[in-house]
Amino acid sequence: MKNHRWSLMNETDLPVVEQIMLATYPHLLEDISSIRERIRLFPEGSRILRRSVDDVIVGYFISHPWAAHSIPPLSSLLGELPTKAEVYYIHDIALMPDAQGIGAARAILADMSQIARNLHINRFALVALASALAFWTTQGFREIHEDAFKEKLRTYGPGAQYMQRAVD
Repeated sequence: MKNHRWSLMNETDLPVVEQIMLATYPHLLEDISSIRERIRLFPEGSRILRRSVDDVIVGYFISHPWAAHSIPPLSSLLGELPTKAEVYYIHDIALMPDAQGIGAARAILADMSQIARNLHINRFALVALASALAFWTTQGFREIHEDAFKEKLRTYGPGAQYMQRAVD
């Protein structure tokens, strides 16, 4: 991942994170207070991608431990994380166009694999938007079909799928 680096996100980054969210997911905006809470609940799972040459934030990644076979609700506060997490949940990744295709997702998944292993978690989970299914499949994720997911998946838009894969 030449000329870019992932670093911890903090609350002062949220205005830029919100702008990236508007640019990349205009149809699926989240309340910034839910992102703020995820930083507070699990700081090591929230990252920003900076372009090295000018230190501009060009992407973000939000993740946290979670219960298997459960989808955290969009744009809402979690209150707390499960005491016995079974999956490492990838809540969101957003990259500006000039940061796509540079290996940023592969790099952050490797970093998060280490965090998941330290927590004794051996599975990643996420909800993939229809437009991202092929990408996540190439990253080793597989669709998990359960009737219990149908209602929550609708909030992500048509074709969204719950997916899992092993931690590296």
